[in-house]
Amino acid sequence: MKTLLLTALLCLTALPAMAQILPKSLPRLSVEGNKIVDPDGKMVTLRGVSLCSVEMHDPLKNIKNVTDPVIGWNPNVIRLPVLRKMWDMVGPKKYISGWLDPAVKMCNEKGVYCIIDWHEIDEWNKPELGKATENFWTIVAPIYANNPNILYEVFNEPTHPSANTIENWKSYRATAQKWVDIIRKRAPKTIVIVGSPHWSQHTKFAASEPFAGKNLVYSSHVYPIYKDSMWWWMFGEASKTVPVMLTEWGWSSVPNAWWGIAGTKAEFGEKLKAYVNERPHIGWTAWSYDKMCGPAMLGVDKDMGAFVKTWLKESNP
Repeated sequence: MKTLLLTALLCLTALPAMAQILPKSLPRLSVEGNKIVDPDGKMVTLRGVSLCSVEMHDPLKNIKNVTDPVIGWNPNVIRLPVLRKMWDMVGPKKYISGWLDPAVKMCNEKGVYCIIDWHEIDEWNKPELGKATENFWTIVAPIYANNPNILYEVFNEPTHPSANTIENWKSYRATAQKWVDIIRKRAPKTIVIVGSPHWSQHTKFAASEPFAGKNLVYSSHVYPIYKDSMWWWMFGEASKTVPVMLTEWGWSSVPNAWWGIAGTKAEFGEKLKAYVNERPHIGWTAWSYDKMCGPAMLGVDKDMGAFVKTWLKESNP
């Protein structure tokens, strides 16, 4: 642990000074009950898209296009996934100055919130993965702590152990609480989004056994593999008492789509829209505003893209 902290401190001292707040900064959000609210206590529902990553497929162009009022997607939040492979390959200093900070600045300039997402998909109890997650947030959390446009997503998709039990949730919570505490110590006011085992699909346990701390939101990832009859226990019931955000959802109707995401507008898209619209406190970022990462709204999954664009225009006029 001492070595880990020393490494993080050395990385911090090597980083360039980052701009904290740009002209179009938005009001800082917080959590009140099961809702995200603005400084006046008014509910704010974050709805937008997730990029594939902040280093691939021209992310700055994608941010510019999706926020262009003429093009008309109208998101109020953009999710910015950070892939560990590239983070490790180029190092924190180059990654932040070359990709992450420009993406955050563009979101600020366009007047949208952004979620910095540590985009890991792996077993949550691996010691080396825990150290990498701690190191990432030790470095990144303080950089944007004073930027009200920012939210932090601790860990994209914790996979195994994936047992659908309260005991497994408590074991996961004991591990992930350390990551939350690292962020909270360095960014006391920033909203922190917390995932769950089984690819962030066991959100339900957060209602009875929440994490410790303030301004916490719980993520759920929803794809056609889970039918609408299951959504109430995945995240719907929990959203009555804790704030929930669908930081990934989508479907692909193209031939030979992977079975987990294979679906249709009628059987998945319209049903999810109706379910979430009945619960307007649940925010979301659709996966993904990209030409290649499936479901790819700018590529083969243009039907989903058109659906998301219409929903955003209706929800975020």
